[in-house]
Amino acid sequence: MQADLYDALNANTRATGQWGKGKAPKIPPFPRPQSKTKPTTKAPKRPTTVKAIYQHFSRR
Repeated sequence: MQADLYDALNANTRATGQWGKGKAPKIPPFPRPQSKTKPTTKAPKRPTTVKAIYQHFSRR
């Protein structure tokens, strides 16, 4: 969230500044953390049936 706020402020600063033509400063983007693990692909879940829901709630 901080990175997005930082980038928005930079874009606003560049857009509203009194720079000469083509001389707006280049402000580097905020570094974003990288994921250490690779995303895993899971098999899609099967849709729950009405029968399974009824059995789940009717147990005693």
